[in-house]
Amino acid sequence: MRLVAASLAAVVASGCIAFNDDCQALVDNPNERVAFVAKGTEIFLDRPNARHANNAVAQAAADAFVWVFNSVEGNARVDFGIVNGGSVRDQGACVLRSILREGPLTRGVLGEVLPFENAVRVVDLSEQEVFELFELSVSRLFAAPTPITSPSGAFLQVSREVAMEVDCARAPNARVTALRVGNQTITRGAFRPYPATKLRVAMPGFILGGNDGYAVLAGKGDDPARNPGQAPRFGGVDSRVTSAYLLQSDFNKSVELGLRVDPMRVRLVNCSIPARPPQ
Repeated sequence: MRLVAASLAAVVASGCIAFNDDCQALVDNPNERVAFVAKGTEIFLDRPNARHANNAVAQAAADAFVWVFNSVEGNARVDFGIVNGGSVRDQGACVLRSILREGPLTRGVLGEVLPFENAVRVVDLSEQEVFELFELSVSRLFAAPTPITSPSGAFLQVSREVAMEVDCARAPNARVTALRVGNQTITRGAFRPYPATKLRVAMPGFILGGNDGYAVLAGKGDDPARNPGQAPRFGGVDSRVTSAYLLQSDFNKSVELGLRVDPMRVRLVNCSIPARPPQ
C-alpha cells in the first residue's frame, strides 16, 4: 500500500495521472508548426492582456474567421470577424503558459490557447447593432489609472477590417469615439437603415447565442432573415480554422513575418494598461 501511494504521489507531482493523461494534446499533429511568433515579440495570454488589450493570437483568429468564409467561392462576403477575449486562455494541459515567445507556434499550443472548440458562425447585422456590440465590448474596461481586476471576457478582439477608437474616460455606452469597418465609417446617431446597409460578421457561436452579455445577438443565429451560417471548412471550429489560416499565411513563412499585435485595430485612450505577466 505504501509503495502504491508513493508511486501515485510521484505521478501527481509530475502534473498528470498516467491512466488519464491530461497532458496529451487534443489535436492531430500537435507538433506541427502553424506560424511563428515574430522576432523580438512576446504575446501575453493572461486575462488582463487577453481581455483588456489587443492580442495577436485572437486577432489572427478573427482574421481566420473572415478568411474561412471568404475563401469559399459563392459565399456571401464577410465584412469582419470578432472573438471574445474570454476565448483566449493561458492554462495549458499541464503547464501555465502566460507568454508565447518568439519562434515556432505549434498546432498543439494553439489548441491550448483556444481550447473551447467554439463553432465559427456568421450573421448579418445592422450598423446600429454593430455599434451596440462594440459599446458592450468596451463597457467594462477600466479607466486609467484604476487597477485591472476581473477583466470581462466580453472584450472583443477584431479582424484587420476594423479600426476603432475607445475612450475609457467616457461613461459606458458612450466610449466608442470612432469606428470604421473596411471603407465604411459608422457614426453614432447616423446609422444607415437595415437591410439596405448591413454588415456580415463572423464570430464564435458562444456570443452569437447571447452569452457574455451579448443580448443584442440573441436569436439572430436562428433568424433566416439574418442569413446565418457556419464555417464551411475545417469542422467549423475556431482553433482548427485558425490553424488552417495560419498555416497558409505569411505568419508561417519566417520569424521576421511572424505574429505580432496590431495596436491600431482597437485604439485604447485613457484606459488602464495591463502589466506584463510573471515569467
